[in-house]
Amino acid sequence: MKSPAGAAVRLHALLEKAVPEARGATRRQLLAEALGCFNARGIDATTIDDLRRVSGQSVGTIYHHFKNKDGVVAALFFAGFDDQSRVIAERIAGHSDSHSMVEALVGAYLDWITEMPEMAQFLLTAREAVSQGPMGGQLTQRLEARYRPVDECFARDMRMGRVLSLPLELIPALVLGAAESYARGWLAGRRQAPPASYAVHLAEAAWRSIARQI
Repeated sequence: MKSPAGAAVRLHALLEKAVPEARGATRRQLLAEALGCFNARGIDATTIDDLRRVSGQSVGTIYHHFKNKDGVVAALFFAGFDDQSRVIAERIAGHSDSHSMVEALVGAYLDWITEMPEMAQFLLTAREAVSQGPMGGQLTQRLEARYRPVDECFARDMRMGRVLSLPLELIPALVLGAAESYARGWLAGRRQAPPASYAVHLAEAAWRSIARQI
């Protein structure tokens, strides 16, 4: 994985984007400390008192900024998710065919995970909790916005016979499923090479799973 110093710099920059106002320093500091706590202890096992202890903030301050632990989880999740979405949007922009779209999407996804392993680990573990919580509707909207250009590209190529006729809701699993599986193994320490090093191989495998063979 990346060096702790480099990871800290990247996390600081990510949180600066998510909470840019000058008075947001307390929120940013609490979110940064909460990330390590959630990853080390697990989301369910982490308590408000744990967050108080690692952040140095009072329980009242935590409630003031985030209302409860679920609010901390959601705020941290969307900070990471939106940054990941930004990277994906930049990489897929301008791609008009499904093959290059798959390459750009898989590459962006794996590059981001390789650059932000701590946040990536949190996103993978917190997604279900957020989707089942009061912010689940916002997550659905963000997911739809993230993948709308991808869905439109694939739907167009389906009509042209370049891509297999598949339910659009199935395609993310086919395109990113193997990439996510490898990333989970790497984040857990079961794989040695960083995910980005296999982006080309995983993208080509993903393309073959949806391309119409001529």
